[in-house]
Amino acid sequence: MWDTFLYITLMGVSTYLYSINYRVLTPSLRLLAINITVLLAGTLYAIYVWRIENKPNIYIYHILPIIQYTLYGLLFSQLIEQALIKRIIWLSIGLFGCISIILSSTVQPWHQYNSYGITLFNILIGLLAGYYLWRTFIDIKVVALEKEAMFWVATGLFFTSLGDFFVQGLMDYLITNERQHALTVYWIHELMQFLLLATFLLALYVYLRYSPISSRR
Repeated sequence: MWDTFLYITLMGVSTYLYSINYRVLTPSLRLLAINITVLLAGTLYAIYVWRIENKPNIYIYHILPIIQYTLYGLLFSQLIEQALIKRIIWLSIGLFGCISIILSSTVQPWHQYNSYGITLFNILIGLLAGYYLWRTFIDIKVVALEKEAMFWVATGLFFTSLGDFFVQGLMDYLITNERQHALTVYWIHELMQFLLLATFLLALYVYLRYSPISSRR
């Protein structure tokens, strides 16, 4: 339970800090702020359904990835300049939503763990973040990457999505056949979520510390 408390605390702190600085954030960071808030609200609701109503909450984790990918897709579409890639991202948002709903209605119903949908989510996020990082390096538009907030956001998303891809790909099988190993994999997933939120907080710090816009508050 301590891990859930720590996770919610990190999300709460992130939501609060992004919210109080929302006015000076870039459009991309504002979308990230909304994404973190949605994740916090969804997680709290899932806990309420499970602990208070004593009902299954798995269906919530079928819905959250659709909302999150929509927001992440919009975020990266603002950062990436290539018109073709922008259109591909917009198309992927609709396709991911449709595929997720189909999977949740057939292969892995709403009452089952959404490993296929989450695995697809991680693949797409890894591609978006990886492409953005690649363009950042080859275009050489940022002199000091460590002072660029979105570099940290993309880096956190890239590495955690890659790690979570393998975790979620195994989770459904392990839950059914190897529950002891599923717990170990779960802790790996939790660690990556902590690291992701830490990179989001680092990105906000970097933005407030080095951005000319934020310094004019």
